[in-house]
Amino acid sequence: MTAKGGGKAIHASNPQDTDIKQALKCTSKPKKTTQMELSQMGGDMYTRAGTSLPTIFIDGPYSSPSEHFFDYKVGVLIAAGIGVTPAASILRSIYFQWLQSRDSLQVKKVYLFWAYRDMHTLEWFKDLLIALSEEGLGAVVEIHTYLTGKVPDSCSPQPSPVGDSFGDMVVSTPIGTTSYVGRPDFDCIFEAVGALHPDTRIGTFFCGPKPMQRIVRRQAHKWNGRLKRETSTYIDFYSEKF
Repeated sequence: MTAKGGGKAIHASNPQDTDIKQALKCTSKPKKTTQMELSQMGGDMYTRAGTSLPTIFIDGPYSSPSEHFFDYKVGVLIAAGIGVTPAASILRSIYFQWLQSRDSLQVKKVYLFWAYRDMHTLEWFKDLLIALSEEGLGAVVEIHTYLTGKVPDSCSPQPSPVGDSFGDMVVSTPIGTTSYVGRPDFDCIFEAVGALHPDTRIGTFFCGPKPMQRIVRRQAHKWNGRLKRETSTYIDFYSEKF
């Protein structure tokens, strides 16, 4: 889906949602508004942009790599920018499954590694992070974010806690969390996750730009070969790019 004004949309709903959600990224200045509200009216789908209500025709659904996520007990989600929306959909699905029946939740551990350029981007995730925390999902879901853009002048980076394998410096964010400063080191990430889960098949799901996809794929294949020899751990890699 392409947003008017030059942009892209990524599907952000999950099977438990009753509404269709799209995350829009404008790549040029829109003519009217940067936000579009989808609502169901009389069985037809509309977009609300000012006073105009044109009909939207939706074709699909189509399969995506993330549909295999729940085939694994341990899952790694890697995203860049707006590519976090499939990961958010998965986390929302885990949240609803957890509310329905904690014992029946098949996935036992989830890691999210998200690289973003602007701290305001974290507002996308604020409500979901709060919901996950309030329901005690911290032991199941680990979220690691990476600020790759300029660190605000009001923030002071600090060394990561001793023993942290996922980054060297951290900074506090406006939503009450901490982010690592700089790009994620996928060599260290796959080594650390693999060491925590011996004799396990780990599903790794990526959504982001093509250059980053190549880096993550290369490291996933490297550590798959090494870990399966050393600890019988396998890394299955799935990706979608934009």
